Amino acid sequence: MKYILTAQERKEIKLKSKKNKETLFSRLWKKRDPTPLTEYNELMEEYFGRVAYANESFQGWEPGWETDRGMIYILFGPPDEIQRTNPSTTNSMIYQIWNYYKINKQFVFRDQNGFGDYRLDTPFIGAGL
Repeated sequence: MKYILTAQERKEIKLKSKKNKETLFSRLWKKRDPTPLTEYNELMEEYFGRVAYANESFQGWEPGWETDRGMIYILFGPPDEIQRTNPSTTNSMIYQIWNYYKINKQFVFRDQNGFGDYRLDTPFIGAGL
């Protein structure tokens, strides 16, 4: 839930014991449930599905969900388009540009070391779900 918690919710979680964190976790997901009268929480399912995809697709030096691409994927889902650069010289950087046309957002990731460790060119501050 790291990417969708409010600052107040983060503070609240830090103050709880492990047992109370589990209760709070359930309460926070229930609060975000788009269909609270059913047992199934579509948003929670979507969120953890995206986390699983991020872990499979973006893992490098750290778990995929903790990477910049993983964070953006978890918050916004699959991009409408991904543009990739193929540098013709060794001095050129490798980029991925993710476009989200419906929400008019673009994220530029740069492979800083040539090993697929893509980082956002501009830090992202905000939530998307």
